[in-house]
Amino acid sequence: MTLAQVAVLLFLITDPFGNLPLLLTVLRRLGHAAYLRAVLRETAVAFVVLVVFAWKGDLLLGYLNVTQPSLSIAGGVILAIISLKMIFGQTQETFDDHYANDPLVVPIAIPAIAGPAALTTVMLLSKQHGIPFQTLLGALTLVFLANLTTFLLGRPLGEWLGPRGLSALERLMGLLLNLVAVDMTMAGIKRFFT
Repeated sequence: MTLAQVAVLLFLITDPFGNLPLLLTVLRRLGHAAYLRAVLRETAVAFVVLVVFAWKGDLLLGYLNVTQPSLSIAGGVILAIISLKMIFGQTQETFDDHYANDPLVVPIAIPAIAGPAALTTVMLLSKQHGIPFQTLLGALTLVFLANLTTFLLGRPLGEWLGPRGLSALERLMGLLLNLVAVDMTMAGIKRFFT
């Protein structure tokens, strides 16, 4: 996979447009400066977590004796569940809304951005597809710049698109992610039987 292909896949999985309604809901009480600080902090935390899993996730898989086919199938199933939630229901409904005025790490950084699907995918790309760490790091950097830009522009973008526009974008990204999920699951099944 090329850097661009990895970046597009990770962009779909981290789903900034799908996470935007959640972000706006959770951070609605914050002033402008506090909102910007929270967005920078949460995006940075998610980036660091995913980089660590891309770098040393194979050690965790080795310790747990997880095989490549099972990782691929599990990753596909998780992506499918997330994509169906994106298509048929709002992502923010997945998470409880009762958090402090300035939530730290949960629910924005983890699990909204760096959730199970993203963590599984970076490990899968590193272990099964043999994507070099430098390529993963470059793709993650591009993806998180896109996430950060989306979130920094979140309030005006949310007002401009409105709830229906955000919902339509989330469903479109969910459809694309569902295709990736099916492909990943089929690849795992094929690898298991061969």
